[in-house]
Amino acid sequence: MPSHPPEVHPPSATALPETPAVTAAQFRSALARMPSAVSVIATMGPAGVGGLTCSAVCAVSDDPATVLACIHNRSTANAIIKANGVLCVNCLSSEQQDLSQVFAGIGRLSIEQRFARAEWGTLVTGAPYCKGAVLALDCEVIDTRDVGTHSIFIGKVVATAATAGEPLIYQHRAYATTRPL
Repeated sequence: MPSHPPEVHPPSATALPETPAVTAAQFRSALARMPSAVSVIATMGPAGVGGLTCSAVCAVSDDPATVLACIHNRSTANAIIKANGVLCVNCLSSEQQDLSQVFAGIGRLSIEQRFARAEWGTLVTGAPYCKGAVLALDCEVIDTRDVGTHSIFIGKVVATAATAGEPLIYQHRAYATTRPL
């Protein structure tokens, strides 16, 4: 007996009942439970130098190698990254909690003072990479989307650098790290 594919029906034209919205506070509280790597996103180019602490970074694809980073629209670094078209994701080590705090704006240091707190270099794009980070992903920005309060930067990874060490993680509104089980 021949096999026939199942019938596919388009969605009904009737509207679904409205689902209650999750409040911003509920959403932030829920996401506090999700562990995230702590990174400093850095940029340098014609629009200047910028950087900020970011926990909203993830891989998009391995072919081509791409990542995304979500950065608040009000961040000074947001406009600088858009203008420069390059960024480097610096995944911090568990020894770099202070650097995370500085790039999060604690202490209100100038951008020059923030970068003076660690040793930096450049790879391919000219965006700063932190030599003490467990991983650096040097990227050309290939797309940007504004969604709500944030911009989603999609970066094509053009170079990487890595060092030994445990990653810095943020969960339950506190720093942590990972250990193999």
